[in-house]
Amino acid sequence: MRKVDIEGELTILNEAFEVGKEFISEYVWATICLKKQKICVYYRAKDQDTAVLIKEIEYLLTEEVKDLRPDLYKTV
Repeated sequence: MRKVDIEGELTILNEAFEVGKEFISEYVWATICLKKQKICVYYRAKDQDTAVLIKEIEYLLTEEVKDLRPDLYKTV
């Protein structure tokens, strides 16, 4: 969870990413999706029950993304 700064950006791992000026001073969820190589940013308004995806930002990795080992998966 991150607070959007006065320039409409959020900082993840010391990098700034534009979210939008309409979200200044609001809190958003940011998830790094390694497989898609994107940062997904979600926002939940005070009068809403669920968060919605507001932005996908390209986040290219310099390393290969490997699948999890089968023995690491949770079973239900």
